[in-house]
Amino acid sequence: MSEPVVERIMANVRSRMAAFATAYRSTRVATWQPKDLVVHVHQGTITANMELSCPGNPPAQAYELQAIVAGIVKPSDLSTTAVDTFKNRLSANIIKAATDANQWHTWGSLAFNTEIGATEDYTDESGAVAGVMVNFTIYFRTDEDDPYVVRA
Repeated sequence: MSEPVVERIMANVRSRMAAFATAYRSTRVATWQPKDLVVHVHQGTITANMELSCPGNPPAQAYELQAIVAGIVKPSDLSTTAVDTFKNRLSANIIKAATDANQWHTWGSLAFNTEIGATEDYTDESGAVAGVMVNFTIYFRTDEDDPYVVRA
């Protein structure tokens, strides 16, 4: 059986990120280490959106999927370049990879729109690890009674 629409979208997000960096998704046992220019694709909240749903038999249920792409920068201790420069480059690369396709916002015809949201900064308490999180809101529809079926 095919995967649910949301899973196919998230696999597509990870695939686009892998075009410029090593990209991971969460597993039960962590298989990745925080390394320079490694990105982690994380699935956030999925919210039903009644305003964008459509009548029919069966109705098309619309959803908003939060997809978060987090990346780490670990410049050399000898680098005199500001760490913010590395973070700005990484967030730009994440956005460029996400949008590097015809009709990029549909994630291979699985969604009908995508919004690029906030780019959040994070730095651990020691200052040794810094990075960014780029948030995407992906809008998609499925049959109300079958989350495996894409609807327009």
